[in-house]
Amino acid sequence: MNNRRRNLQACAAQPQRQRGVALLMVLLVVALVSVMAVTLSGRLQTTVLRTANFQQAEQAYWYWLSAEEIVRELLQREISESDGVVHQQQMWYQQTKSGSIYPVDGGAIKGEIQDLQSCFNLNALRVEDGVSSGSGAGTAPPSTAPQGNQSGTNTGTNTGTTGNNANTGANTGTNTGGSLAPDVLRERRKAQLRMLFMAADENIESYAVDVIVDSLADWLDSDDNIDGSYGAESVDYQSLQFPYRAANSWLVHVSELRLVRGVTARIYQQIKPYVCVIPRDNTLKLNINTVSKEQPALLHAVTVGAMSMGDAASYLASRRESGYESMDDARNNGAINDAATRGVQPKFVGNVPPNGVTAQTIGGALDDLDVKSKYFQLNAKIGYGDLTMATESQFLITSETAEVLYRGAGEP
Repeated sequence: MNNRRRNLQACAAQPQRQRGVALLMVLLVVALVSVMAVTLSGRLQTTVLRTANFQQAEQAYWYWLSAEEIVRELLQREISESDGVVHQQQMWYQQTKSGSIYPVDGGAIKGEIQDLQSCFNLNALRVEDGVSSGSGAGTAPPSTAPQGNQSGTNTGTNTGTTGNNANTGANTGTNTGGSLAPDVLRERRKAQLRMLFMAADENIESYAVDVIVDSLADWLDSDDNIDGSYGAESVDYQSLQFPYRAANSWLVHVSELRLVRGVTARIYQQIKPYVCVIPRDNTLKLNINTVSKEQPALLHAVTVGAMSMGDAASYLASRRESGYESMDDARNNGAINDAATRGVQPKFVGNVPPNGVTAQTIGGALDDLDVKSKYFQLNAKIGYGDLTMATESQFLITSETAEVLYRGAGEP
């Protein structure tokens, strides 16, 4: 009797157990479907967001090209009207100074135009033997050495001419120094850059400057031979914790200076406002009409000490607002005329004049000054939707041509 009762109870409980298992299976299926739905929804949102980002980046890129075209037309028109003379009363400078933001469909553009001949061209230290040049003339000897590690923080492309010389025009400023032999011209450039470092940063040590100047000259030359007492080549960089090779070629972007031996983050930030890079061109012509009033160190250095810091500041404060039409016209300014008559006072690397190079043979004080410019840079920030893109574009502008030499996206 007891066994029969237990059998009846077991039969009665079996449907309840089956209903519990079915409920668990239903809950499991619902959970799996929910997880799949959430995953698919997340992926869909990511895909939609990625597509929107691509669309915004593409539209910002085309706004960038449009801004380039407007700047090229503006600069070429003003240079043609002024016969190549560039000064701070022209519209390109006034628009930059105003800090205007230009609305576009779905976003806005803010741009600043910089005269690349109102700063020190670091590529000027690339002076090859066998190429005689006036101290202000730009020469671009062909590069036969392989490109080194050039990992500046700005990603860009060089879109200009890559032949022996990217220039299609020539500056026509007064050159009082005549033609300099390559070894003398190289020492002049080193002395100028050394004096710029010393004037721009009062706390920098003389030894640190000597290391940077000689190392930069080695970085730019086409061989792996150390030139100078403080230079550095690939063998020095390959012994670092994160090794790389010297470029032995032109600088493409100013941020590459950070790779050169001796250039710390602090030194780079101090010198950055004073220097620039003109692609594949070692021209050094400083436009006295567009040098910033806050940068007398540039005039002091480029005149090889003929203008003291005080004289340079005095000139910039008294400079004619509409600029000077020629270097002869500029000599009506007392500071410029005094520099021409005073003569250069170079400070050589190591404070020791190289063999055969003296203050009398290194060229004149005004050799690297001019009132004309042909290299410019557009620094633009383009906002579209949720995207903000920082860009750089470099131009060669003359009355006959207007071409883009370099494009780069990203903060330097």
